[in-house]
Amino acid sequence: MAKKYIYTQVDDIKLKLSNLDKIIYPHMGVTKAEVIRYYITVQDYLLDFIRNRPLTLIRFPDGIAGDRFYAKDKPKWTPDWIKSTVIPHSDDDNDYLMANDRASIVWLANLAALELHPMLSTTLDLDRPDHWIIDLDPDPGIRFEDLIAVAFQLKTFLSSFDYKVYIKTSGGKGFHLMMPIKVKWTYDELMDTIKKLMKTFIRTINNQCTLHVHKDKRKGKILLDIYRNHRGNTAVAPFSLRGRRGAPIAAPLPWDELDGLDSAQHYHIHNIGDYLQSYGHLWKNWRAHPADLHDKVITVAGSADQPEKSDKLSLYHLKRDFDLTEEPEAVLKYGNNDQFVVQLHDASNLHYDLRLELDGVLLSWAIPKGLPLKCGLKRLAIRTEDHPVKYLDFEGHIPKGAYGAGDMWIFYRGTYRMIKKSEKKYEFELTAPDLNKRYILYNTQSTQWLIELKTKPKPTRMDSGLKPMLASAANKLPMSVNHIYEIKWDGIRAMIYFEYDRVKIISRNGNDLTDKFPELTTELKSFKVESAIMDGEIVCLDDSGRPVFSRVISRMHTQGEERIRRARQAKPVFCYLFDLVFLDGRNLMTLPLHLRQTWLKTILEPGAYRLSEVFEDGSALMNAAKQANLEGIMVKNKLSPYTPGQRSKNWIKVKFRKEQVAYIIGYTAGQGDRADLFGALHLALKKDNDWQYMGKVGTGFDLDYMKTLLNDLKDIERTTKYIKEKVEDEKNTIWLKPNLKCQIQYASLSANGTYR
Repeated sequence: MAKKYIYTQVDDIKLKLSNLDKIIYPHMGVTKAEVIRYYITVQDYLLDFIRNRPLTLIRFPDGIAGDRFYAKDKPKWTPDWIKSTVIPHSDDDNDYLMANDRASIVWLANLAALELHPMLSTTLDLDRPDHWIIDLDPDPGIRFEDLIAVAFQLKTFLSSFDYKVYIKTSGGKGFHLMMPIKVKWTYDELMDTIKKLMKTFIRTINNQCTLHVHKDKRKGKILLDIYRNHRGNTAVAPFSLRGRRGAPIAAPLPWDELDGLDSAQHYHIHNIGDYLQSYGHLWKNWRAHPADLHDKVITVAGSADQPEKSDKLSLYHLKRDFDLTEEPEAVLKYGNNDQFVVQLHDASNLHYDLRLELDGVLLSWAIPKGLPLKCGLKRLAIRTEDHPVKYLDFEGHIPKGAYGAGDMWIFYRGTYRMIKKSEKKYEFELTAPDLNKRYILYNTQSTQWLIELKTKPKPTRMDSGLKPMLASAANKLPMSVNHIYEIKWDGIRAMIYFEYDRVKIISRNGNDLTDKFPELTTELKSFKVESAIMDGEIVCLDDSGRPVFSRVISRMHTQGEERIRRARQAKPVFCYLFDLVFLDGRNLMTLPLHLRQTWLKTILEPGAYRLSEVFEDGSALMNAAKQANLEGIMVKNKLSPYTPGQRSKNWIKVKFRKEQVAYIIGYTAGQGDRADLFGALHLALKKDNDWQYMGKVGTGFDLDYMKTLLNDLKDIERTTKYIKEKVEDEKNTIWLKPNLKCQIQYASLSANGTYR
């Protein structure tokens, strides 16, 4: 039995440790000694997050099965060498403990203070926080992968405002996001910014999140708990233990590890060693890039009650009926002259709007074809009325009958640097996620301007092969509030590269199919933008609109310009598009699927290219697809990012027919209408060093494809039978070496193991 007390030396402090054999986590048998050992292991990491910060402690003197104590006042027996600070509150003053050195951490661990919750400000300026936090707290019905998807979307959203976003497991149900900021603003100013920012974010993801704390108002949603950012509030520190079953740890994470997690309690006291070996002090310099609050300004003309209006915004005001539109009112607001936004505006004509903050307003240009993507290429930019600075964050629907009616989205949001400025020429640099380029605007006459790119663009995935995202398989239909459903098209998967009136079609295997399908390369009015990469399926349809796989395969194998022309007339193809990966130079892969699909629908004029329709009722679609004898349906998480080349549970295929790849080991001679062709193919599977006969297949071909396939079969060396079984039509069979494989769709296996 361990001694009741032992003494240890930490740096120059002698500490008395007690009851080291006490069980703190009963289900795991973790003792206080193990808790102290853990905190000694991570003490140098932990100090970077708690040093000089008032702490709220959650103590478990009798282990997590006993009572817990919230401690905001230092105990009377606290040693003199441990720091504390007094903070006045409305009801009382609290003398908060601080842990500014290794010995203090060990002393707290000996008190069974399992959880350490620091404030967001330090004693250098207790009234002004140096970071802020969002706690992603899911309703019990939310899937963990959906929570991960929202975390990625939130990162993209916050990064667009120049916040550096860190993520850690909470050790409870969700994640904590931490954003360092400059020590310039009070807690009230911070909360004002956060509330507006999160309301905008919630709108962008179709209200899948909420700010409502009450459980009845957050059912089926993720609570964005921003209320820890009030003065005096705290959040659990990175590397702190949690007083929960399993001894979980609030562990800092690299963003690329999120998809591998299955729980916010993934890291715990028994596996944290592997984590530390892999990542060490992952956030060592977490305060190195503090951000400004994006909406806070140096001065504001007028008062809060009587904001200044200006002649600069008079035209903006006259053009709008603010009883109809939710656009910001015409209020002059002075800032740092360094903010910009590019908005995608689906008005009478789809176009982009560029807005630069300058002297209390946003200078605005409508750019029909978007920012130029190549050096030396000049694009028309039409100077429009100045907009209020609050328009930097506007996106939504402008109703019919209002000026500029249509949908508007933020495409880029960031900062700019003016390099040169004159009456008729602006040279500036735009900086945002996926954008760091220099442009020049020239005034040619009146409101007519030209915009030109001056920075040579770096190669992107637009210039290289992009592997399509892959789907997992399921036998049953997954159902979730975040699921959407599509038809599974039975055709050729392809990435469609569109740029400046040219199309390139690349198959899933990286083969260039552009010349095979001229109807997809000549009908280019389908796209209302300058460039895009889209994901889709090329199909041939029968008279009832069902895809016929053999026809599109026949088209793909057709050789020669004249034969392709005739095949195009007899078996036209269509491409059903279901995802948009790049748009006018911007990488969209981290955006949620529902937004990518919305933009895809916005840029597409249906023709040879068609939108793959999205359905909300999966059961109804599945029944309809079965009745139509389709291959199956796709189930997708509408919050998910696009992960090229990776198989993901965010996309799931539910097939009605099974598939398998088999070897062709022979064929029967054709008879009747097939006298010049073949009758059926003999199929087999390789089992260890033996062959298993799987039966014959004589359907699923059309005439042209049979001719192509027969030529391939005649090139294969003939041989004796590879299988032991006596099979039907043996006398009429030509046996071949098993050099050629084929993909089979079948309903089930017969009693003797052959395809049915």
